[in-house]
Amino acid sequence: MSLGLLVFLIALMFGGLLGALVIRDPGYVLLAYDDMAVETSLWFAVLLMIVAYFVIRALVFLALRLARGPVRVRSWSQSRRARSAQQQTETGLLLMAEGDWSAARNRLEGAAPKVSAPLVNYLNAARAANALGDMAGRDELLGKARESTPGARLAVGLTQAELQHSAGQWDLCLATLLQVRSFNPQHSQVLHLLADCYLHLQDWAALLELMPALKKRKVFNAGQLQDLERQIWSGRLDSDVDDIRAVWKQMPKDLHRQETLVFRYASLLSERGDVTEAEEVVRVALNHLWDDELVRLYGTLQSENPRRQLSEAEGWLKKQPEDPVLLLTLGRIAMMNRLWEKAREYFEASLRLRSTAEIHGELGRLCAALGEVDRGSQHLQEAAPTLPDLPLPEGPAQAEA
Repeated sequence: MSLGLLVFLIALMFGGLLGALVIRDPGYVLLAYDDMAVETSLWFAVLLMIVAYFVIRALVFLALRLARGPVRVRSWSQSRRARSAQQQTETGLLLMAEGDWSAARNRLEGAAPKVSAPLVNYLNAARAANALGDMAGRDELLGKARESTPGARLAVGLTQAELQHSAGQWDLCLATLLQVRSFNPQHSQVLHLLADCYLHLQDWAALLELMPALKKRKVFNAGQLQDLERQIWSGRLDSDVDDIRAVWKQMPKDLHRQETLVFRYASLLSERGDVTEAEEVVRVALNHLWDDELVRLYGTLQSENPRRQLSEAEGWLKKQPEDPVLLLTLGRIAMMNRLWEKAREYFEASLRLRSTAEIHGELGRLCAALGEVDRGSQHLQEAAPTLPDLPLPEGPAQAEA
């Protein structure tokens, strides 16, 4: 039996029972007030009360709907505007991804006052303005972002610093980062941008002061930190040329074996006329580390004791017998000692291992000075444009001392 049929039978039985009760005893109801009286059967009065109840409920429902109508219309309108603003924001972000900066900025900025989180709109609109080169508009949008979300100082400050960084506004970027760091001193991204900013401004002292925080927060990996430290001390050597010895003493001892720093320090000493000290620095370094550029530099430093230089370099030759750069250096030091034939032997040995314009140049000018003009000319055709200033034979070839 279906449920509908069962319900129908129950209703039929209940209706029959109710009908029987009505026929058996219709009841009597008398309502009297003052001079008025209303008489009716009990069952009619009950029916009338039920109808009155539903009518009253319908009237109350209708009244409430009419009263809430403006609120619902207003809510619907606001919801519609919010959906439109959200769609506009999504379109703006898509346009940014496609590189359409102008359209993206207009969409994002226009939708910002209508969305629940305007910060995202204002920050991205600022990025679009920065890409368009509108720095004033960018800063205005960042100001609106700051006002829209007072608790987002870090996000706004970082975005502002990043945009100033990308625009090459180093002084402004530094000022922004210092302000952000004042209330968030250990933030890794702030420290990263601050280090990069100091690097561009070549503020080596400030960068050196920042190093402990960079290491503690692990802003860079070990290799990057080493490179940065080398840059700092190399920059300090270049900027404090009047006091390079003091800078060298302040430098951590382990950096005294960094070939790039040794090379820079020795070169600066040589430029200042302190060639003997420069030779000592390079000699000590080469006894601990082997670097082609340092070996090449050693062959250009004409110290007060070229005999000792030659002896030292020939000692290295026992460990590096087929090093073309060392052989080139030995040839140059032999020229400092006016040992022309020995110099030629070293140059020729270097040339056999590696043919370079530098070796051709040294061998060419030595041969020409020794009177072997044709051979010298052949080498000079492949020579380097510049060579170090070294002694050369004067007139006929001189005997070795």
